[in-house]
Amino acid sequence: MPSSASPYRSEQGRRAIEDFCRRTLAGAGESLRTRFVETGGGRTHLVEAGPAGGDLLLCLHGSASNSATWLGDIPVWSRHFRVIAADLPGHPGLSEARRLPLAGDATATWLHGLLGVIGAETVRMVGMSLGGWAALDYACRYPERVRALSLLSTGGLAPARRSFLFKALPLAFLGDRGSDRIQRLVFGGAEVPAPVLEFGRLVSRHYRPVTEPVPVLGDAELSRLRMPVQYFGGARDVLSRAAGSAARLARLLPHAEVHLLEGCGHAVIGQTEAILSFLLRS
Repeated sequence: MPSSASPYRSEQGRRAIEDFCRRTLAGAGESLRTRFVETGGGRTHLVEAGPAGGDLLLCLHGSASNSATWLGDIPVWSRHFRVIAADLPGHPGLSEARRLPLAGDATATWLHGLLGVIGAETVRMVGMSLGGWAALDYACRYPERVRALSLLSTGGLAPARRSFLFKALPLAFLGDRGSDRIQRLVFGGAEVPAPVLEFGRLVSRHYRPVTEPVPVLGDAELSRLRMPVQYFGGARDVLSRAAGSAARLARLLPHAEVHLLEGCGHAVIGQTEAILSFLLRS
């Protein structure tokens, strides 16, 4: 069940973050459609594009983020798929402000209910970081429902790097300057877009980050994945153990397409076409 505690430090902060999200979506173009649906995890906000009757591609963002993660990808993917990007409940988007516990089946139950509301029997999924873990966990529980799985810097394949917390905690006390430095760590030296820096500052001021560890899936669970699987990890990732995750996937799932990107951090960007090519083959 969702937590009853708000992840926001104040109601004013929640409104500030939601206003930023609405402005971002409003500037993203008329081809996007937005709506809310009721799920077991509460009111869930969706961003949609592409043909209403097309094959479904569900996109799940990472922790402390929202569906705007995919705004650069959606125009490309929606030429071929009905794309839906969901705001995970309890994260700084427009969905219910109550977090789903990571332990147990709460996230998979929310996803299962969401697909029921959408009316999709099967789905292709793209997930980043925590959203990658959510997609991976769902696919292990309901492998017959998932046609393909593309994962970017996903959690759940190896324990997270605790060292990042020791770097990030002191920076959290430095206000906007510290928030910007955290974003640069996440991007691994790549240029951080100005809107990402601005949103990161809002999140740092007004949002309580997830502290619950992401569960690592067992070998038996991962071995249930018979669908096509694609993985991208950054060799300079300061949050997840990308090399270990890539090696584990390659060992357990010989059919998986595994990419370890040199010079890339936790924020894997620029793979829109490679993901599309994979999805079209699946």
